[in-house]
Amino acid sequence: MSGFYELIKNDKTIINIYNKIHKYEDEEKGRAYHDFNHVTNVAKLVRELLESLNFDEEFIDEAQVAAILHDTGCIKGKEGHPERSYEYAKEYLEKNNIHLKNESMVLEAIKNHSNGFDTNNIITLTLILADKLDIKKTRISTEGCKVIGNRQYQYIKDISLKIDKNKLEIYFDCDEQIDLKEMEEYYFTTKLFKAIKSFSAKMKLQPEVFINNEDWKAFYQN
Repeated sequence: MSGFYELIKNDKTIINIYNKIHKYEDEEKGRAYHDFNHVTNVAKLVRELLESLNFDEEFIDEAQVAAILHDTGCIKGKEGHPERSYEYAKEYLEKNNIHLKNESMVLEAIKNHSNGFDTNNIITLTLILADKLDIKKTRISTEGCKVIGNRQYQYIKDISLKIDKNKLEIYFDCDEQIDLKEMEEYYFTTKLFKAIKSFSAKMKLQPEVFINNEDWKAFYQN
């Protein structure tokens, strides 16, 4: 059976958790939102990536389940949230009698979505990449716009990707005032590059990254 993602996405309990997370992150001056908008954006990217690689619908749907549940643990803050999200997701699936064909992969992906770059779990690698790619200006909080490095993400207007044959092409469309050097020196950009390379290596793809239609040189230097 498929369609679990839509079921969970429309669950008022899940929506309420992410609304509380948004409020919490505003009050605690978080740098970026881990709210409902974020997790649904991540789920869309997960689908786009896996559809481009011809995975079947059931697998894609279950990977999206990982995406919609992966930040529930942020209700108690960002620190340690992957483990809390894993525990919540495990309990949620059991409580709602949701049985996934790839449940162990889904739960592992949620637990390891922050730093699981070396895994062979396709759902984990896809979730990591989709999660790290959601850094457009709509994701950055008011406080995040004040943090050196992080503030540069507010100038990313759009991010798009294309998988063609053996290539993964990722395009960043940015405002002219972006300070590229500052963004490249920020720790999260390093994680983004690592996510792209880890996913590409597992899927046997050649990654090509562009910023305003030019090669993003820093990507190839790391």
